Amino acid sequence: MPLSMVRHGVVRIININAGRGLRERLIKIGLVEGDVVEVIVNLFPGPVILRRNGMRLGLGAGMASKIIVQPLEVKR
Repeated sequence: MPLSMVRHGVVRIININAGRGLRERLIKIGLVEGDVVEVIVNLFPGPVILRRNGMRLGLGAGMASKIIVQPLEVKR
């Protein structure tokens, strides 16, 4: 499912369906396939706010729609 469709929760990035430019941009901010991130806020169809390693990242809806994720269950 695209990251842009996740309202909140923990997900694993399984694929990035983007060209070289966007892939490089995501790598520079630390988002790569296999990473686990938490969706804090999704203002669909607007920005998606993520948490990764204690840092918050904001992505536009277009970027988020190109990131394919798998929801994960968090054990508490």
